Amino acid sequence: MKMIKNPDLFQKIREFLVNYLPIIRSKSINTVSAYKATINLYLLFLQTSEKKGLSDIEKKDFNQKNIIAFLQWLKEERGNGTATRNQRLVHIRQFCKYLMSSDMISYAEYCLIQQIAKEADPKKDELYYLSVEDMKLVLEQPDTKKKSGIRDKFYLALLYDSGCRNQEILDLKIKDFVITGTGAELHIVGKGQRHRVTPISKDVTKLFQEYCDIYHPDRKINDWIFSTRRNGIITQMSPDNTARFLNKYERQITKTNLNFLHLHPHLFRHTRAMHLYMAGMPLPLISEWLGHSQLETTTIYARATTDMKRKAAEKITTKENSVFKEETFKYADNDDIIKRLYGLA
Repeated sequence: MKMIKNPDLFQKIREFLVNYLPIIRSKSINTVSAYKATINLYLLFLQTSEKKGLSDIEKKDFNQKNIIAFLQWLKEERGNGTATRNQRLVHIRQFCKYLMSSDMISYAEYCLIQQIAKEADPKKDELYYLSVEDMKLVLEQPDTKKKSGIRDKFYLALLYDSGCRNQEILDLKIKDFVITGTGAELHIVGKGQRHRVTPISKDVTKLFQEYCDIYHPDRKINDWIFSTRRNGIITQMSPDNTARFLNKYERQITKTNLNFLHLHPHLFRHTRAMHLYMAGMPLPLISEWLGHSQLETTTIYARATTDMKRKAAEKITTKENSVFKEETFKYADNDDIIKRLYGLA
């Protein structure tokens, strides 16, 4: 077996992925996987461009010149868009910072790497969300005469009502959906293992109970809310599974509406944020609702209690504001609101 030229480098890669990111920095499994994918791609790039074997790669290969060439390779050879390339750059920078702190690369080289600028992304300021009528149309797609249709409708409604990220929804267990004397609330563990509590509407609470009557009649508190069964083995539902039925309902809608937006989980999150804002919820509460950590550290945003969030949410469960009722929504298509919500103004 060929000797590894720089075993310390590969040991540092392992420590970065196994210890530093998940334990010291409390990064999620998905985030660690994204970093791992970036490092693997960079190693593949070095093997391809430098005609090196994996065992021949050294710490000195992590330099400004190679990283610039790597970003170009992602663009030309792999067809990656601007956002993807910028994210890969962030990952490589962070890993090089870790190498520098371990004296694997010099501070001078690290500074050169930090100078590599992100590319301007023309799509970054584009925001897509569903109108209230569009959201109602989506919720009408599942056939609730079927068992799977009841599951799908509850998933779609919960994804919208909670404003959660898809993985946050898939990580939920029965015990995380808490029905109280005054309503219901969702206990969510988000990015960086940060916990938040979000109030859930009466409409979605009813869907939850109907769903559990079929899928969780025993109400075992540690069961995943959304799961799949294969050969008698129950496993957590995967993002691929949710993407499958989102694509199904998108195809149903586009048979009569060719310009309908592509359905993906984050679209529901954007939609919920916009609907909350248009109903009059202040931005600090929206940041709390969505679990935006970058806003939590800003002094102008105060932390909100569950009761405060519930009272604000009640504004959009009236006849004139709720997705789950027959009504029109206020302030639709207001570009100024969109810009203010996403920090563009």
